[in-house]
Amino acid sequence: MSQTFTSASFPYVAIAPKRRGFYLPVLLLLSFLSVSGTSWATSYVVDNPDKKKTFNLENNDDLTISSNVNFEGIINVNGSNVTITVNGDLINGSVIAVNNVVNTGITNFGVFNGTLMVASGAIGTVINNLGSVPSQQVYLNAPTTINNGSASASAGVSWTGYVGGRFAAAPTINNFGSWTAQMQPLPGGTISNKAGATWNAYMTVSAPLSITNEGTWSSQIQPAGSGAPTFTFVNSGTWSGSVTANSVATSVTNSGTWNSQIDYSGALTIVHTAGTWNGLPNGSSGSLRITNGATWTQGFNFPGTGPNSFVNTGTATFNRYLGMGSATTITNSGAMTVSNGMGNISANSSLNNQRGATFRVVGQLVNFGTVSNAGTVAVSGDFRNEGGGVMSGPAAPLRGSITASGYSVNAGAFGTTGRLDFCDAGNSAGFDLQSGTVGSGITFCALRPLPVELAAFTAEAVKDRVLVRWSTATEQNSAVFVVERSADGKSFNAVREVSAQGNSMVVTAYAAADAKPLPGTSYYRLRQVDRDGAVAYSPVAKVSFALGAQPVLAYPNPTTDRLVLDLTAASAEACAVRVLTPAGQVVRTEALTGGSLQEVSLAGLPAGLYLLQVRTATGSSVQRIEKK
Repeated sequence: MSQTFTSASFPYVAIAPKRRGFYLPVLLLLSFLSVSGTSWATSYVVDNPDKKKTFNLENNDDLTISSNVNFEGIINVNGSNVTITVNGDLINGSVIAVNNVVNTGITNFGVFNGTLMVASGAIGTVINNLGSVPSQQVYLNAPTTINNGSASASAGVSWTGYVGGRFAAAPTINNFGSWTAQMQPLPGGTISNKAGATWNAYMTVSAPLSITNEGTWSSQIQPAGSGAPTFTFVNSGTWSGSVTANSVATSVTNSGTWNSQIDYSGALTIVHTAGTWNGLPNGSSGSLRITNGATWTQGFNFPGTGPNSFVNTGTATFNRYLGMGSATTITNSGAMTVSNGMGNISANSSLNNQRGATFRVVGQLVNFGTVSNAGTVAVSGDFRNEGGGVMSGPAAPLRGSITASGYSVNAGAFGTTGRLDFCDAGNSAGFDLQSGTVGSGITFCALRPLPVELAAFTAEAVKDRVLVRWSTATEQNSAVFVVERSADGKSFNAVREVSAQGNSMVVTAYAAADAKPLPGTSYYRLRQVDRDGAVAYSPVAKVSFALGAQPVLAYPNPTTDRLVLDLTAASAEACAVRVLTPAGQVVRTEALTGGSLQEVSLAGLPAGLYLLQVRTATGSSVQRIEKK
């Protein structure tokens, strides 16, 4: 027996393959019956006696290594459409050589510790690992697809062997199990880390790389050498591996949990659509473009080069200083809060706060560039529209609101285009220092923002009371919350007061109980009062209570000559009303109709205490009233 091969492409001269399971007469008969021009196919089953053999596979051949075999031989793939199934183990020293052929399929159920070489001219090679690959001798010189596990078989599947730089062509890797094989460098490719899978392998990359992560990603990624590949990451799982993207154009789309810092000096684009973003974009050069449609909490510095942008349609609350860099555009149509200060808006930068949007700054706002505000801008510190700065509002009849709690200066153009209302908490008549241009349509403190940004408001019946809950996203100079109740949804009366937080940039929860709710249907709202007396109201919440033995609301009580009975929750049927002395003597009767407010006259009755009995279609109630 003789065979030769090289470590580069494994050309060989080998003995003819052993065609197991066929006798020569059968082979001749099959050859005679075969369609002219079709390929001869042979199936090989490798048992222990064959574990050191050399197999030369031609077109359409398939080879199966039995489960009890530790294979030590050589498999040369010389034909197309060949399949190899490894049920046993490939030990160190075994070789599978895929030459310049088409569509080779290799499936491993055991422990693959041998050598695998795919020649540069091979096309369509697929490796399916359903066991483990600890081998460090896997050489891919042509684009190859690796399936590490499958959707139905991922437990215990692993690829652990150090790969290093042995992948010379960009692979496609679908990981359903565990991948810890380091790649240095990886010539680009496509990686899909499936749901439930883990990827933890240090990677350097020399060509464009695309990663889709649905599982857990802990791998560090950085470019190799002086190459300038592109990185494209789509994450819907958990990403915790750091990314170094110097001189690399990088795109990240996140709908999962992103925990990693991204160091960059090229163009970085982040689209955050859902989930949680905890990562820090960290770069002093290049450009940074962020689109937030969910919740953003991470503060950062825009690079000094640009162009940069932040487009917000969701909620952005920056937990640290926001450095504005250069050539930066912020477009806000949601809610943005800069809770630890922000840099100056430079001459080539802009803020576009759209209608219905809120932009709040804890600290100062200094503008040298362009601010277009059709919503609400609130500044807790100083406000300065410097020389060259331009601030404009929307066209009539709309008006943008800008408020400031500190020292205010206008040295630029304020409201020369569009309409704005400016309010300095300490100077309701204008700016503390005015040397610039102010438009003729500007008003001062005529359009006040809400004292708080209400995040939620609910009212619900709980046992014998109504529990009112609300929370605020932010508060600015808020003084008190007044819970109001109404029987008809129109006329409201105060039932509880709760002190407000005052000034806050974090979510604050409140609750209050109405211990004597109205029977039937009632309505609740929140009156928000700030320290300057400005008032705003919440949406109205509707609550229903069964009548039962609960008294019908009668007011005013005490009264002089008449009572108003709230029968709005009762059906539009006859209601019997009687006024009795404490001894039980009936002194007044009325036949009223439910479904509305009704009056009962007490004229002619002497002052004193009485009992009011109301009988509706659903029950009867008695309560004490007083006539003055």
